[in-house]
Amino acid sequence: MDQEKKDLLKTLGNVSTIGISFAVAIAIGIYLGLKLDAWLGTKPWCFFIFMFFGIVAGFRNIFILAGKDLRNGGDDKDKRG
Repeated sequence: MDQEKKDLLKTLGNVSTIGISFAVAIAIGIYLGLKLDAWLGTKPWCFFIFMFFGIVAGFRNIFILAGKDLRNGGDDKDKRG
């Protein structure tokens, strides 16, 4: 039972890490886009371009972290089983 709680907390931690990394990637993209728009005077264009890059980076982070979690999760189960 104690191992189940540890596994649950580890899974919750991994899920929260994935969510935070997705949100941070988008926020950084939006911030950079707004700053470049203000500096270059290209009001909406850099915002949309860098927001798109942020979304792509967020999905890339999800893919990497979820893949790492699946690989590590499968190894842990093989060792215990």
